[in-house]
Amino acid sequence: MRKVSRSKRKKRAKRLNRSSSPDSAKLKEGYLKTHHDGYGFVSFSDPETPDVFVPKRRLGQALDGDKVALRVWKNSRDGRLEGEVEKILERGRRFLVGTLTKLEEQWVVEARSGGQVFDFKVDPADLKGAQKGESVGIEILVYPQDRLLGEAQVIQLFGARGEESTEIDIVILKHQLAQDFPSEVLRAADLIQQQGPPQDLPQGRVDLRHLPLVTIDGETARDFDDAICVQKEGAHYRLWVSIADVSHYVEAGSVLDQEALKRGTSVYFTRRVLPMLPEALSNDLCSLRPLENRLTMTAELLFDAKGRRLETKIYPSLICSQGRLTYTQVAKACLEEESTSKEKLKHHLNMLSQAFELFKILRKVRLERGSLDFDLPEPEFIRHLEDGKVQSIVKAERNEAHMLIEDFMIAANEAVADYLTQHKRPLLYRIHDKPDPAKLKDFALLCHNLGLPLVLKGSIQPKTLANLLNRAKNHPEEKLINHLLLRSLKQACYATKNLGHFGLASLSYCHFTSPIRRYPDLIVHRVLKALWSKQSPKALEKDNLDRVGDHCSRRERIAMEAEWEARDLEVALFMKDFVGQSFEGHISRVAKFGFFVELDEYFVEGLVSLESLKDDHYVYQEKSLSLLGRRHRQIYRIGKKVKVQVVKVDVEERKVYLEKVES
Repeated sequence: MRKVSRSKRKKRAKRLNRSSSPDSAKLKEGYLKTHHDGYGFVSFSDPETPDVFVPKRRLGQALDGDKVALRVWKNSRDGRLEGEVEKILERGRRFLVGTLTKLEEQWVVEARSGGQVFDFKVDPADLKGAQKGESVGIEILVYPQDRLLGEAQVIQLFGARGEESTEIDIVILKHQLAQDFPSEVLRAADLIQQQGPPQDLPQGRVDLRHLPLVTIDGETARDFDDAICVQKEGAHYRLWVSIADVSHYVEAGSVLDQEALKRGTSVYFTRRVLPMLPEALSNDLCSLRPLENRLTMTAELLFDAKGRRLETKIYPSLICSQGRLTYTQVAKACLEEESTSKEKLKHHLNMLSQAFELFKILRKVRLERGSLDFDLPEPEFIRHLEDGKVQSIVKAERNEAHMLIEDFMIAANEAVADYLTQHKRPLLYRIHDKPDPAKLKDFALLCHNLGLPLVLKGSIQPKTLANLLNRAKNHPEEKLINHLLLRSLKQACYATKNLGHFGLASLSYCHFTSPIRRYPDLIVHRVLKALWSKQSPKALEKDNLDRVGDHCSRRERIAMEAEWEARDLEVALFMKDFVGQSFEGHISRVAKFGFFVELDEYFVEGLVSLESLKDDHYVYQEKSLSLLGRRHRQIYRIGKKVKVQVVKVDVEERKVYLEKVES
């Protein structure tokens, strides 16, 4: 460690004593997440403990993803928690992406990790043929310490930067994502697949093959986790949600289970999937394919006309899906009443009609109780059939068929969580704690400046924020308000302590409905079976479940970040062909360093930097979220129509740069 003079140590101790309580100086263990600007945050396994900000100068040699021991204190200026990495407990990254260079006679890879740059020596025998200036993937052999370089070996050579396949490979390595399954895992999956689906009703299962169950998914989906059916019984509605019984095939502790736990979740790119389970299971034996017998776990729920759950039955079952439907098909047939679609789905229309009746009841109840309904549209990439190249980017449609499945899955997840809570079984809840008061205070100030006052009295309730989102609909800053509120909320995670789900306004919630692609759902299925068999395996004890929940929460965040980066990569690859062209658009966000413009022709956002605005000296107005020119009083605020030119696309950084064109 670097030497610190006695006087500096005294000054630091004095500062810590002045701005922190005695207890806050104790070391806390957590996981570091670094920002591309160099600073970081440390999060903790206890969901009630807030994240701690760590300035760049106090990160030491810690890398993004490391488990660290952190000294924490309250900042004397604003009272917020701040920290300094005292010790690295466990490394979170073995692989990095960097550029090969040569310093005198020594080969060195300059690698970036979350805004920090680290240098690694590479033995000439470990270059794998890499040449100076090339991008390479490295495996770390010795981590950097103090002023000493780290040591590494080249494990992957990347092709020309800017090509989609190369950049996706870099995303995968950068986020430490597993690609190919080990041979023993594939063999285990193949052996199970050879068993084939059951032809007769297994003992202990309820036969639901007579029900008109269907799956409803996107056009490109291949792993079908869930099938639904609704039947009206007088004034009541009976809902069946049948979920693939992955736990029947993936035995706890097996090589399949260990690999699934390691991955934690499937990762979805626009043209590639990194599944949690081998395709022999995820796309075949476990997937609820139409007209094939499948083992499932079913939540059978009875609701009255006001959406109150009157009856809950959960049991292992056998189903035979009667149709593989898509959101588009269902929307066209049931909502638009398009004749061709209605004809194709004629055998399902009666059931779907009753399903939409129940959906509208359940959604009304959920929104009335304060469930937050964010309007954050995602991009959809329209590709050429011949070569798969993106020809357009549009705002993805989210119709009531999407919402129907969403609400039925929420209903099933809540029912299972209530059921296991009543039976006092430890389980992995999906929790979403109340927002951090300081962040919410900042958000309330912003809303006030936008003319949408948010009154904070006592403990904030979801209903208060839900009402705000309703008032913000069709407001020029609606997208911004949705985005900033989401950032003000805590991240949902998995834990055995039930803190409820703030965003859904749910007192008890878990993940039960996607065991093909999420490991916590598989755990919940095992908890159900342990309850029914009156067993209490050690793997399902609270302490072990807490460790699994913490791991899966981190894997989920890594997967989301990789998916976001891959999406931004697709946008950059598409837009690089438009450099020099002009587009109409509107300002979607304003920041100190410039403003973002959403194009009208494509669902793409780019940055107009402050430096590019040459006609005046612009100052950021925090209260009005605008940029104001000092001389000419020109104002750039959210919603303003502008004409811009694409001046640069940085594929490696996944960014689109624009400049304003004078009208």
